[in-house]
Parts: sequence; structure tokens; C-alpha cells
Amino acid sequence: MPRWSTLLLDDAKLAEMPRLPLDDVLRHADLVTEQQPHPQALYERWEKQQWSAQAIELEPDREDFDKRLPRSARKAIEESIATFIIGEYTGLDLLGPILTGAPEERDHLYLGTQIADETRHTQLMLRLGEELLGLDSDPKRMLVQAWNMVTPPHRDLSRLETEVIRELQEHPSDYRRWLRAVALFHLITEGVLALVGQRAIVNSLHGIPLLAGVKAGFTAMARDESRHVSFGLHALRIGIKEGYGDDIREVIEQAAPIALNIEEGGQVDDAPQGLTMKQLGIESLYRQLRLIGIERKFADHVVALSMPKPAATEDTEDTETSGTAAPHS
Repeated sequence: MPRWSTLLLDDAKLAEMPRLPLDDVLRHADLVTEQQPHPQALYERWEKQQWSAQAIELEPDREDFDKRLPRSARKAIEESIATFIIGEYTGLDLLGPILTGAPEERDHLYLGTQIADETRHTQLMLRLGEELLGLDSDPKRMLVQAWNMVTPPHRDLSRLETEVIRELQEHPSDYRRWLRAVALFHLITEGVLALVGQRAIVNSLHGIPLLAGVKAGFTAMARDESRHVSFGLHALRIGIKEGYGDDIREVIEQAAPIALNIEEGGQVDDAPQGLTMKQLGIESLYRQLRLIGIERKFADHVVALSMPKPAATEDTEDTETSGTAAPHS
């Protein structure tokens, strides 16, 4: 195998992706977003980074999944794929209004590539749902099956996305609403939820000679995600400089705690200090808020909202019911 650079994933072919060094895959999106590429550069990256969802061979993966993968690992993969089935379909719903409302022509040109990406991701998830998990081949019925497999916080996030996008559809030229949609989709759904989920799957299968098709597909999706998140951070940096920071903070305050609790547990093997998926999501959130110019104090506040509330003590309950509290004015 040739010596890899940390950005070798930029040029890797689909067949090479299962063999890439794990650290390079996990660090790739962070390195790309730190470069703060503009939409034209992201478009050019997209032209060079094409892959085919139909070219991934899944028959060996089905054999691995049914006969060789431990039961606990099968359950984790099933839940992750169900989450991505819903997430990729949601991405297609969200991106149409985001493209229509984009303020600059360069944004339109880039966002057209992202719609193509999300369509490709959806095609791959449909294949994994049918050929790996044995779900219904009809997309409508598969969506219902996947919806019943995902966690309640994921459903809550999907409902919030529907609400924010409906507002943008009703006011397609409203820059403030456009920024809210970008913050929700590109920073939270893509940058916190999807990236962490993709990395977790690639990480969990590292060093295991199984599910080569799943490894290749999720590695390719993670590379696409580096472009998607980079665009969102670019747009939000501009929005904050133009005075829309409060609107961006508001939607992040609503969405981030939900997203961070979608994967409440789930320790990721070989992650630094054995971090859980939630902790990896928190790291990703801090990094992205820094890159768009939002202060650490706000990030701390949002993370605190995602933490479990302490159980009330008997003393607290007694105080609340003793009639000593100040009356409402």
C-alpha cells in the first residue's frame, strides 16, 4: 500500500476506501473545514470526488451480516442504517428550499451538487435497507419501517426540521430564515449527527474483515459530508458577520440538545479516552461553533442543555410543596 497523506481520502477510489488508515478517515472532515473553502472550491472538489452507490457490492456484506457478525453488532448497524434512511430522505426535503433561497449564485451552483450527493446517499441507504436489513423494497414502506426503528430524539429533530423548512418555503427570499435552515441542516444534522454516525460505523468496522461494502459506502459519504459541512460553516460565518447571530444561535439552541441525545450512549471503540458518540458529537459542535465565530460561552450553554437534569431531592420537593415559595405576581 502506498504511503498515505492525511488528505488521501480526497483522491481515493471507492474500492480503496475500506483499506484507508482509520485516522485519516476520521480526521478528514475536520481538516477540510479548517481550510474554510468557499463554494467554488467545494464545487471543484465535488467534480473530482464522484462515486456510484450502485457500484458497491453488497452480496458479501449480506453473508457477513447474517452469518458472521455478532448479534450486538448487527443491532447497532441496523439502528444506524435506519437513522440514515430517515436522515438522507430528510436531506432531500430540506435542500430544495435551501437551494431556492440561497443568496448568491455560487451558493446555487454548489447546492446543486449537494442535492446530487443526498440523492446518491439515499440510493445507497435504500440498497442497505433492502439488501442488508431485509426491509421492504418500496421506499414509502421502508421509511415507515425505519421511522419505527429510530429513537424518539431523532423523530423530534425531524419534526423541528419540518417546521424550519416550512417557514422557509413560505418566505423563500427571507435571508434570516435561510440561515436558520442552514444552521439546522448543515451544522447540526450534517456536522454533528451525520458525521459522527458515519465515523462511528467506519470506526466500529476498522480491522474487521467484514462488511467491505458498508465500509466503502460510509467512508465515501463521510468525504461528501466534509463538503456539505464546509458550505454550511461558510454561509453561517457570513451570516454572523452580517448581524444574524441571534437567529443562528436560537435554532442551534433548539436543535443541538436533541441531536446530542439521539446517540446518548454507544461508546466508540478506539476513540480517544473511549468517548461515547454523544461526547464525540459535543466535540464536533464545539469545533464548528468556533469556526463560524460563536463564542465558547454559548457552546457551553447548549451542551449543558443536553445533559440529564439532576433528580429532585426530598428537601427540594418539600420546599416546593411547603408554601414558602414566593407567590407569582
